[in-house]
Amino acid sequence: MPLTVEFDPNVHGWFFGNWGEATEFTWDLYRDTYLGINPTQNPVQAPLDAAFFEIFKNCAQKGNCGGMSLLALALFKYGGYMGFCSPASFYTGGSDGPDRADLHRAINIFQARQFSVSGIENFIDMVDEGNLNNAVAAYNRIQECLGRGDYAVLSIAKGLFGDDAHTVIPYKCYTSGGTRYLEIWDSNYPADDYPTHYGSANARMVINGPTDWIYYPNPGVTGSTPYQGSDNGWCFAIPMSTVLPKDRQPFTLDFAFDALQTAFISGPGAAVSQISDDRGHQFYATSSAVHLNRGEIETDPAKRLRGVARWPWYANAGAQQEQPGELYFIRGAASRSDLNFTVNGSKYKFVHFHGRHMLELTVSSDRRVRDAIKISPPVHGLPRTIQLKPLGGQRVVSLRALRAEDEMGAWRSVEIKKARLTQAALRVDRHGELDNAQVTGLGRNVEFSALLQERKNRRITSQRIQRAVAAEAKPFQVDFKKGKAR
Repeated sequence: MPLTVEFDPNVHGWFFGNWGEATEFTWDLYRDTYLGINPTQNPVQAPLDAAFFEIFKNCAQKGNCGGMSLLALALFKYGGYMGFCSPASFYTGGSDGPDRADLHRAINIFQARQFSVSGIENFIDMVDEGNLNNAVAAYNRIQECLGRGDYAVLSIAKGLFGDDAHTVIPYKCYTSGGTRYLEIWDSNYPADDYPTHYGSANARMVINGPTDWIYYPNPGVTGSTPYQGSDNGWCFAIPMSTVLPKDRQPFTLDFAFDALQTAFISGPGAAVSQISDDRGHQFYATSSAVHLNRGEIETDPAKRLRGVARWPWYANAGAQQEQPGELYFIRGAASRSDLNFTVNGSKYKFVHFHGRHMLELTVSSDRRVRDAIKISPPVHGLPRTIQLKPLGGQRVVSLRALRAEDEMGAWRSVEIKKARLTQAALRVDRHGELDNAQVTGLGRNVEFSALLQERKNRRITSQRIQRAVAAEAKPFQVDFKKGKAR
């Protein structure tokens, strides 16, 4: 579109409402969303693809606001995109989405594109720059994007982590009397169903300062609350060029992305209480069992753990227990340090990724327990290490360490199964490119079964050990080069 043409919410917005997915995303949609995904859902051929899919498949469960906003902007800018033409209002539907299955699928794809490497990098940039809740910085970026035709979407949220996190289109910006204003198209308010919404104060964000902003699309609805910066909400802009193109998923094998770490915890009520390093820096100001408010993040520059960001589940208006899990991305100095995760839960899975390396830790107990998980990257020739220390109670632990060799599907893995921990801690050291590893029981001996696997040239070799014992004085040793364990 010529730059003189302005986005009109009555024409260029969809004539159906935002909707949540009743079913999980499919592997075929996953492949259409990102580059380089394995043709089939096969954790043997592509363990990293399969692991990220378990997180990805729920990312539109609570809504498709990001996908609706991105595709509407693409139609407006280019006159057509992915086989669909402008204006978006041509396409019909209702509160459960568009009538056309192909359009439904296309919006799903763009909903998940926010979850790509570039989208995550942009999110961490906002956190590190201190602009996650800076409406003035967002306004300036939107104004710049409007001026050069790289239209932006706006990410907003209320005070709770993931609660009502939402993506909208800021299609016009202007100032009056020192106050900045953004006119907003919102996928929750299609113009055909809300004919008086656009052009009113309900479709406008008012910005008086970086954290002094408010957007209140439904003030007449009982129990509704506004989006505003004063309650630790967030407000940041994302240029469409950042997340519109097809890109890699974050667990890619690309070396350029090796500096990023990912940690994901899932399970009923499972949560991260704290993330810290060994130099006194921490992500949360307190170590509460569950963190629901972004105001609980440490803000003291001397104590704050920089380079850590907790991912929002967009359009999620439900309770913390309804979210897919807690997802953290870590980069910079934090990704090169020993990191300590304190987690709570009775049955939970903790998954950690760093470059080609993946750790899957499964913990099961008959009551809620608290564990300290220490992740150490390789520094000055030292091995990669994971250590789990129980902080009271008994649990059964399984742990798998995997290293992906290449994009042809070669990998090595060490899997520890059914280790019972009460007072003993468990440590796994991985040397080099998982050429060898050792399992150590700290405090007491730890008994477990083990499975060693290596996939090369599309063939898997396995070695099972029914009963192994790891002691502090005599660790359990694995040597892939020699093909043996003891």
